[in-house]
Amino acid sequence: MGSFEFIKEKLEQFIRKYYINELIKGVILFFAIGVLYFLVTLLIEYAFWLNSTWRTVLFWLFIGVEISLFIKFIAIPVAKLLKIANGINYENASKIIGDHFPNVNDKLLNLLQLQNDSSSSALLLASIEQKSVELKPIPFKLAIDFKRNSKYLKYALIPVLVFLLVSLSNSKDWFSESYKRVVNYETAYEPPAPFQFFIVNNTLNALENKDFILEVKTTGDVLPEDVQISYNDEIYFLKNTGVGAYEYTFAQPKKSVDFVLFSNEVVSKEYVLEVVPVPTLLDFVMDLDYPAYTKKKDESLKSSGNAVVPEGTKVKWKVRTRNTENVNLVMKDSTRVFEKSKSEFNYNEVLYSDWDYRITTSNKNVQDYDNLSFNINVIKDQYPEINLTTEKDTVDNSTMYFFGRVSDDYGLNGLRLMYYNSEDELNKQSESIAINSSSFDEFIYAFPGNLGLKDGVNYEFYFEVFDNDAVNSNKSTRSQVFSYRKLTKSEEEEKKLNEQSKAISGLNKSLKKFKSQEQDLKSISKLQKEKKQLDYNDKKKLEDYLKRQKEQEKMMQNFSKKLKDNLESIEDKKEEEPFKDALKEMLERNEEKLKKNEKLLDEINKIAEKLQKEELTEKLEELAKENKNLKKNLEQLLELTKRYYVIEKHEKLASKLDEMSKEQEELSKKEDSNTKEKQDELNKEFDEFKKEMDDLRKDNKDLKKPMNLDQDKKDEEEISKEQEKASDNLEKDNKSDAKKNQKSAAEKMKQMSSGMQMQMQMGGGEQEQEDMEMLRQILDNLVDFSIEQEKLMKGFKGIDIDNPTYSTKLKKQSVLRENFIHIDDSLYALALRRPKISDEVTGKLTDIEFNIDKSLERLAENQVIQGTANQQYSVTGSNDLAYFLSIILDQMQNSMSASGKGKSGSKSQGFQLPDIIKKQEELNEKMKEGAEKGKGKKEGQEKGDSNSGSSGENGEGGKGKGGDKKGKDGKDGKNGEGESEMQKEDMNGELYEIYKQQQKLRNALQDKLKKEGIGNGNGSDLLKKMEQIESDLLEKGFDNNTLSKMMDLKHELLKLDDATIEQGEEEKRESKSNNKLFRNNNEEQILKAKQYFNTTEILNRQVLPLRQNYKRKVKEYFKKEND
Repeated sequence: MGSFEFIKEKLEQFIRKYYINELIKGVILFFAIGVLYFLVTLLIEYAFWLNSTWRTVLFWLFIGVEISLFIKFIAIPVAKLLKIANGINYENASKIIGDHFPNVNDKLLNLLQLQNDSSSSALLLASIEQKSVELKPIPFKLAIDFKRNSKYLKYALIPVLVFLLVSLSNSKDWFSESYKRVVNYETAYEPPAPFQFFIVNNTLNALENKDFILEVKTTGDVLPEDVQISYNDEIYFLKNTGVGAYEYTFAQPKKSVDFVLFSNEVVSKEYVLEVVPVPTLLDFVMDLDYPAYTKKKDESLKSSGNAVVPEGTKVKWKVRTRNTENVNLVMKDSTRVFEKSKSEFNYNEVLYSDWDYRITTSNKNVQDYDNLSFNINVIKDQYPEINLTTEKDTVDNSTMYFFGRVSDDYGLNGLRLMYYNSEDELNKQSESIAINSSSFDEFIYAFPGNLGLKDGVNYEFYFEVFDNDAVNSNKSTRSQVFSYRKLTKSEEEEKKLNEQSKAISGLNKSLKKFKSQEQDLKSISKLQKEKKQLDYNDKKKLEDYLKRQKEQEKMMQNFSKKLKDNLESIEDKKEEEPFKDALKEMLERNEEKLKKNEKLLDEINKIAEKLQKEELTEKLEELAKENKNLKKNLEQLLELTKRYYVIEKHEKLASKLDEMSKEQEELSKKEDSNTKEKQDELNKEFDEFKKEMDDLRKDNKDLKKPMNLDQDKKDEEEISKEQEKASDNLEKDNKSDAKKNQKSAAEKMKQMSSGMQMQMQMGGGEQEQEDMEMLRQILDNLVDFSIEQEKLMKGFKGIDIDNPTYSTKLKKQSVLRENFIHIDDSLYALALRRPKISDEVTGKLTDIEFNIDKSLERLAENQVIQGTANQQYSVTGSNDLAYFLSIILDQMQNSMSASGKGKSGSKSQGFQLPDIIKKQEELNEKMKEGAEKGKGKKEGQEKGDSNSGSSGENGEGGKGKGGDKKGKDGKDGKNGEGESEMQKEDMNGELYEIYKQQQKLRNALQDKLKKEGIGNGNGSDLLKKMEQIESDLLEKGFDNNTLSKMMDLKHELLKLDDATIEQGEEEKRESKSNNKLFRNNNEEQILKAKQYFNTTEILNRQVLPLRQNYKRKVKEYFKKEND
């Protein structure tokens, strides 16, 4: 019977599932029908606005229907499921199962019927068991399918859709209203007004003393024409702002307001507008405490938080408020809280950068009510500025001059020079430079000044300026770093010699161009003579020539000045240097001649514009003569400078070789530092010496007459070999042999150095003797020429042009011209070696040659009077030249004898200042007598000139006729002329004696000044004046101006004598100290630097109380270049 029990259990499961399915279907139907009926009820009430009775009927009818639906669809299935009520039995269940499963059909029903049969037989039981077994696999529960209930869900969707449609139409309020009225069916309700009032504002809280805008909307079937508000027993109309929208403004309410809205008979409920107290800012002060170094007066700004302040300013905010609990200072990334002190809020801050900030006030009701934005612009303290202009001394080419401008926005604190050895940057030294503490200043500095820099060391230096910024610890700005190397004495000499060589090279090139200009001048002169009037092209050629000539002379002036500056910068030796002194004098005179020639060019330029033919011809001839003279002077100057350069270079190399021998000898004595590296350095230095010697030989070879510098090159090679052997032995660590080689090399260097010095001294003496002999021969030839020229001149005066001997004499004049050219060439060759043969001599040569050429030209054209006049000029010039040369010859002879006597010769004279004064007085008397004689002679000549004015062709231009009264009736005035020549010779002899004595006095004074140690100041000026007088004696002869200078010289000597006596008395009373006046070189260099920069001192300026923009303008003004 177990199988049947299993069938019964399965039937029970089926029945339970059956009623669960009924319950699911009932819930769906209850929801669908019940909710739908609920919506119908509310719709009926809303549509017909029923009275209380009908609402009662609707309510209880709704309750009855809902209870019936609940019982039918939910309560009954639950009761049957729980077997509270009778449900279907096994037979009903078997029918349902049989209907669902065709293979079961009536089998399950038959089984149940067999089971209910009261007879129990084995056959029956077997049949039941058999049928039970057959039905056991069949799943009865599958006969019930829950999914079939989904067809009822469509009924449940109906009320849901209705609810959604009503909600989307914004009419969902009628659900609640109708539901309320149906539920409260006993309450009487009136129909709603046609519209209603709605307050749009979120809250009715107005801020104190701030307008509040009330926003109102009306909704309903009808819209009112206007809406009114009533408060404080007053009625106001609302403003219509749109369809059904209104607003009203409560003007700055101070307390709460009760109000109602109404329109027609529709009245709103009563509303209350609450007034909230707000945090109010009453007063605002900002105290500005500026940094002390800015010298700005502290300020207080009221009702303003905007300011422009310097960096480091301390700002204090003071705020008075009402109804305020907190005051905040709000920045971009932070918030600072003010401290409350009694009735005000305070906050302090030191500002270093710009501040964009807001000040806000808050209380429990309102946050950040007052929100005020401000900006404080913080002006950063600028770094001080330094601008430098630098120049280099063109004379010593070493001193660096700096003109600096320093400035700062508030004030300067200091300026210093920092200098250091470039190889030891850590060990810096400083020197303070005085500046004003104003915001701008200028300074001039000469480096190295009085700094104790070591020779041959590379230095670096810069200027550093500090401002007065106490906030940032006195900021500083550095200039660029400059380099400087103080040359050693030998390097300085080498540098100056190189500069001299460059100047010589430049002058040489300029001279070559000058020579090419001569041909242009000749062609222009020829063209001017041939043409009656110059056309435009000719004038253009002349203008271009004058322009080129002027530029060329400017260049020559520059090179001449460079040579002069270079000679002055070369350190003077202890002994006298007549060659150098004479060369310097020549350079000075050459500069004057170039300037004079420049004036002549300007005159020609003016004449060419006016086209004055005769005057232009005369000026062009004068220019040709001056150019020829100038060319000779320049050639002489160039050759003498080259010679001086070779001599100085030779002496320097001899001295350098001597120093190298000492270094070589010292190295041989050292044990530890005697290394191959040190020896190689000396080897390299000697190789450089050999190169310099080769260059010197080349420069000497370029001279017109080279000096004897043939130092044997074998000596150099032997020294090099000894040094190389020393290096090899040191490399092999064979120091004993290396020392021998080193000592041998040192000894040979000494011998070579001594040989070079002796060779120069001997060569100088030999050259002096040779030049003296050559000058004596030239003088003899010149005298012969003068005699021959005078004879020929007298011969031309005594014949007519038709005389057959006229052509013979003309040929003789041509021969004399050739002879003079030989004299000219010889004397010019001598002038290229002897600076004593000055430009005055070369000028005379040019004048004589010019007059000889003119005499030939005029005599060939039968202009006898003019030709003999030129011959007379040639004779006079020859005599003057012979006089000059005889003086030079005497000087050379005296110099030779003085050099033989030595220094004792000058001391043996024993001149004292009173003796010199007495001798000068005697010379003045002689000069006075000579001047009176010269005056008488001049008057006689003027008479002769006036009497010869009507003599016509037989006259001689007034020469000699005034000297003899009897010569008036003579045809040629020969007697007067002879007497004039005799007088002239006598006067030249007297003048020469005065010249020699004046020169002797100058030498005596110079020795005296050197002995007393007072060579500077007045003594030096006196010597220059005496030299000038000597020059005037040669150039001007017996002249009143020269006499006046000699008289002044006597007074100057008397003053010097008094000063010497006072100095002697002082020395008797006081101990002897350093008799050399200390010269503050730095102050002199500063004055020199001011000339370089062409600047003047600026006024001392105090810090002016200017605004920042005006301060910037002041700085810009002083930074201008052309201030």
